[in-house]
Amino acid sequence: MIYKFLPKRYLNRIRNKLELAGMKTKAEKYINIAFISSVAIGFLIAFLIKIYFYIVFIGVFCAMFLFFDAYLTLAIDKRKSFVENVLPDALELMAANIRAGFIPSRALLLSARKEFGPLADAIKRAGKEMMTGRALSESLISIPKYIKSEILEKTMKLIVEGVTSGGQLVALLEENALDIRRRQAIKKEVKANVIMYGIFIVFAGVFGAPILYALSLYLINTLSSLGSSSIGAGQVMSKNVPFFKGTITISPDFLFIFSIVSIMITTFFSGIIIGLIDTGKERGGIKYIPIFMTLALVVFFIANYLINSIFSSMLP
Repeated sequence: MIYKFLPKRYLNRIRNKLELAGMKTKAEKYINIAFISSVAIGFLIAFLIKIYFYIVFIGVFCAMFLFFDAYLTLAIDKRKSFVENVLPDALELMAANIRAGFIPSRALLLSARKEFGPLADAIKRAGKEMMTGRALSESLISIPKYIKSEILEKTMKLIVEGVTSGGQLVALLEENALDIRRRQAIKKEVKANVIMYGIFIVFAGVFGAPILYALSLYLINTLSSLGSSSIGAGQVMSKNVPFFKGTITISPDFLFIFSIVSIMITTFFSGIIIGLIDTGKERGGIKYIPIFMTLALVVFFIANYLINSIFSSMLP
């Protein structure tokens, strides 16, 4: 279907992402699902909003199609985070098995427990390769092949370099496990110190901005209705207002679309900043963006309804 018209470079990129995410879905099937879902959701939202139908449809379609690509990035990062959290335990278990008298290949196989998830599969594969005659260094280097983790890759390289230089495998495993735990503790401490910044960003982007946009929309609608004796409702307003110098030429429909777009942009960057604070990388905020956008839009529509309900009775 649609995948036939896409460049091979993009297809290979999706295949690679699916493999790193541990998903068995074929790239062609995944792209078709993403395209059909994006069209359906784009049409539904554009139909519900009804204003600027084609612009809204194209915008939502592109955003959803990119979201399916970002979903794979999230799956890869989630897999990476899980592996990095259990990596110290796996290294210590390998060291304990070697101390118990097992050869390295057998020690690796025994340390491949189910609770280690994708790391267990990689360790088990490396252990089997060692039992078939592959060198220890080559087997350890192959562990990060299907798991995109810089920490895992650097750890395996350090262990291999240490063994090649004459170091003891048990000591290298235990020291690397201890070093990873220390780095994880430092990351948690840093996150705890900047959590207040995150709370402020979330409050401003998800609650503050939508309420202010709802107030602005009500103000423009009110001014438009007060001066609509010669202007039809919903049309562009151009009227002198006592506390403004000049005239107002803003359409309520335009302001509504502007508010929606501005809220989405604000929450997008809020999610990126929170991801940067949480994980140290901008892409870590991808998972927050849909949540922030949904909450902000819900707050906007609720605030718009409440403001119109409360203040409409006060107008003459």
